[in-house]
Amino acid sequence: MDETNRQSVRADLCRVGLIIPALNEQASLPHVLASLPSGLGQVIVVDNGSTDRTAAVAAEAGATVVHQPRRGYGSACLAGLAALAPAVTVVAFLDADLADDPAMLPDIVAPIFNDETDLVIGSRARGGAEPGSLTLPQRLGNQIATCLLGILHGQRTTDLGPFRAVRRSGLNRLAMDDKTYGWTVQMQLRAALQRLRYAEVAVPYRRRIGTSKISGTLRGVIGAGTKIPLTILRETLSHKHLPPTPPSDHLVVFARLPKHGRTKTRLIPGIGPEGAAAVHQAMTAHTLKQADGLASKRVTLHPTVRITGGTADEMAARFGPRRYVDQGEGDLGDRMQRAVCEAFAEGAQRVVLIGTDCPELTPGLLGEAFEVLRDKDVVIGPAHDGGYYLIGLSRPAPALFEGITWGTESVMEQTLAIATEQGLSVGQLRWGGDVDRPEDLPLWNRVAAGPTLGVVVPTLNEEATLSQTLAHLQAPADPRVKIVVADGGSVDKTAQIAKYHGVTFISGPPGRARQMNAGAAAVTSDVILFCHADTLLPPEYAQQIRRALEDPEVVGGAFALQIDAPGKLYRWIERAVRYRCERLKLPYGDQAIFVRRDVFNQLGGFDDALTVMEDYDLVRRLRRRGYLASLTAPVRTSARYWQRHGPLRATARNQLVIAAHALGIGPQTLTKLRHRIRAGAKK
Repeated sequence: MDETNRQSVRADLCRVGLIIPALNEQASLPHVLASLPSGLGQVIVVDNGSTDRTAAVAAEAGATVVHQPRRGYGSACLAGLAALAPAVTVVAFLDADLADDPAMLPDIVAPIFNDETDLVIGSRARGGAEPGSLTLPQRLGNQIATCLLGILHGQRTTDLGPFRAVRRSGLNRLAMDDKTYGWTVQMQLRAALQRLRYAEVAVPYRRRIGTSKISGTLRGVIGAGTKIPLTILRETLSHKHLPPTPPSDHLVVFARLPKHGRTKTRLIPGIGPEGAAAVHQAMTAHTLKQADGLASKRVTLHPTVRITGGTADEMAARFGPRRYVDQGEGDLGDRMQRAVCEAFAEGAQRVVLIGTDCPELTPGLLGEAFEVLRDKDVVIGPAHDGGYYLIGLSRPAPALFEGITWGTESVMEQTLAIATEQGLSVGQLRWGGDVDRPEDLPLWNRVAAGPTLGVVVPTLNEEATLSQTLAHLQAPADPRVKIVVADGGSVDKTAQIAKYHGVTFISGPPGRARQMNAGAAAVTSDVILFCHADTLLPPEYAQQIRRALEDPEVVGGAFALQIDAPGKLYRWIERAVRYRCERLKLPYGDQAIFVRRDVFNQLGGFDDALTVMEDYDLVRRLRRRGYLASLTAPVRTSARYWQRHGPLRATARNQLVIAAHALGIGPQTLTKLRHRIRAGAKK
């Protein structure tokens, strides 16, 4: 690239958003950030669950730090996309290991700004890789994948290199959703299907700092080696008929700049002007976080914050870079009507409007609103005060915002009457509450504190271990945690121990599935945790569960396993369990499984007919509903089961019963099989 063109591109760098996924890259990241050209519009470092100072190093260098604890290259990239500023028109991706030269970024984006192409791939094959920088599996994988892309889709490329750039409008058309190793190949394949123009720029490649999470581990090599060709096969079969431009949805958040004495004035008599402003600030941040949660799953979603009471710069200083648009003049109806009309004028297929004073809004509820609009003209989220916390439309309907007496208990009634007069079909969401007056504050306090947690401990003659387990569960002294011991007819001191610790004790017929269902029914909590009576949870188990569930895609999860016994064989079992959970998302009951209450109810709980494998059955059904989080903190489980039967025999028995269950063998036969294996172990 000549110097004139380089200067022209440098002037355009203010429209480039650079996303750098990073996992434990504190050694290399400072060099990467220091080597970037000046003038970039946005630099986003996505901390993908690092245990070192990666996030701190990025923040110290002035980068925007986004936390994505759910590991996976694609997950990190999607989280970075959700944080892009509206002014960004070209999105670039760069690894944090310094293998690629960050100074090459102007060369990568230049063909896009020159309107020569829509996607640029930095080709290590053409640029020359330093000896030892690319492993043999990497070279072979690149050659096979690019060859398949050429044969199946006519895309003539030489590399799947991570250093790349793409026009943002083109990226939106790709509707990227891969969360692991398949991100780069999915982008190239969908670009071919969408007829995006593409080009390669030769880039040098050097040895990375540190060990690669993919090519540097056997698990990574195997994972990438299987994921990439499978991604090509899946995408080829399922995405041949992607629409030229996926329909866009617009989510509009009406917000006011929080100011002492100027916002949430009806709260001031209860908590003062500073308190009211603080609550307003926190609720606005909470609402924007829910919007981000939906945007992270829907690339075609366009979030906009319509503001009043301050400037876009002031809002950005409080809540980060976003698309801020002034609400304009007029009453609330005028401003809402303007927002809807402008969204449809920009090409929106569906438009949803929300405020910032309904703390019960979640990404799932917002997604439900858009789904309702597939069949209805209007969707409304009714509020208990007579208004609504959400309204959405699938086509313009200005009359819905005219002649309404805003701020009264009849807003909802008047809106529905207008919809009927206009012949509009209406769908309603569940009822919700606004936080406007001091008496509404408990609603906000409950949401701000996080979900309530119900712990169910199934027991049958557990006097030897129950007291210690309950003491660990009660150690955090969290009033939002309720513990229930669900007994199956113990004849020892189990009941007395439960009552001594002051927890709820219920008794019924034996059978772990029945007992845990009964315990789940006895706790009115947002989340249910099932903990065996011989399992000790980590001290901050409740906070860790709540933190995991901040990701709206997470429906449940479990902790890592630590067997309470010395010996290398037990450590190997723990490693095998960790691999099973990370790769297959199959935790077992001795790892303390937790699940969202609504998902548990939708699944019908545990299968009462199962006398064995009830945890395995539930987890398999959970995997079809969403993501299962694998928490790194371990639970300490008694080794009595492994010691009673022998570690190898016990492990083999488990796998045999799982195989029998997978083959469709009924619960009664499984129970007999388990008893026979146990009897054989005793001999």
